[in-house]
Amino acid sequence: MKIKAYTLLILLSLIALQYSCNKSKSSGVGTDTPAVTVKTQHLSDTSGFTMSNGERCSIVAEASIDYPVMAGQGVPVDSLQRLFAAYVLESGDSLSLQEAMRQVVANSMHQYDFMEEPMSDAEAVEGADMNALRYVTSTRITPIYNKNGVVTFERVDVVKKNDKVTSVTHHYYTFDVESQTYVDLSRLFRDDALADVCQLLRTQLLKQNNATGNEQLNDLGYFNVENINVTCNFYFDEQGVTWSFLPNELAVEAVGEPKITVPYSDLESCLCDDSILEKVKH
Repeated sequence: MKIKAYTLLILLSLIALQYSCNKSKSSGVGTDTPAVTVKTQHLSDTSGFTMSNGERCSIVAEASIDYPVMAGQGVPVDSLQRLFAAYVLESGDSLSLQEAMRQVVANSMHQYDFMEEPMSDAEAVEGADMNALRYVTSTRITPIYNKNGVVTFERVDVVKKNDKVTSVTHHYYTFDVESQTYVDLSRLFRDDALADVCQLLRTQLLKQNNATGNEQLNDLGYFNVENINVTCNFYFDEQGVTWSFLPNELAVEAVGEPKITVPYSDLESCLCDDSILEKVKH
């Protein structure tokens, strides 16, 4: 009788354990479970122009885009894809996702429209020699945070002139996958706490540069530090929230793109109700 009771207890324990595991899998619970599944689209285009001084210029535009196709256990991401196209790809509402991705390359090409007339086919072939100007613009979009029901896409745009990098910019876009919404500052902090977050950014910038005041930061190439703003160009990691500032936004171009990381613990008092940080800081 004792043996039967013991055996029954073991069976019930195994059933309960299996149920618990299945429930966890079906709900997508788990800090390392990807919030979205992505696919990669590669696109490219080439063109050429004759500049006003007669110099030939060839243009190459490339894009490698990781875009969301599923969430959790196969949940459709139609709304998320529309947001991805609008924010990350900077497209209009009338474009489909595929059209928006092609538009990324087209926009890269159009930035050189000021360079006068397009080359003829013969000029384009002749312009392939080493003496011609050559611009290559590349766009890389990939998720850098993809768990806890949250995904952040990083967009890196690079411009090269004759194989020398002339411009690099990083943009970050965060989405709440469960509600399929874009995450802006109102999803992180209370409105009345934004000034405190600004102060935390200033304090952390001083700390990161071993500076004691704004004058030392000015010497390092930073400007207008006392008026630093909290932007939506942020991403999450194990340490905290990192804000990235574009060239000439917070410092001279030679400094590049300053990044300021504020630990999650320092931001606790600034959080709004149901802040997205409650999901990502664990």
